[in-house]
Amino acid sequence: MWFEQFYSGVITTAFVAGACYMSYPFNKWDVGRAFRRNYCTPQRVELSKRDHRLTGNQYRIAGLDAFPEK
Repeated sequence: MWFEQFYSGVITTAFVAGACYMSYPFNKWDVGRAFRRNYCTPQRVELSKRDHRLTGNQYRIAGLDAFPEK
């Protein structure tokens, strides 16, 4: 019957939603922000390398105060 398929759809939707939203508490605990960095483009990878070089942590985003004065 149709109602037997309804349960499997609800369970599947719950597991997919859990997988999508499960990263939030772990990222908040580990990095201090809701999302980690996005490495989709080479420019973002370069920014990550720059932040790692300036601050020693690739997840701590470096602002203008991280650059040394000349």
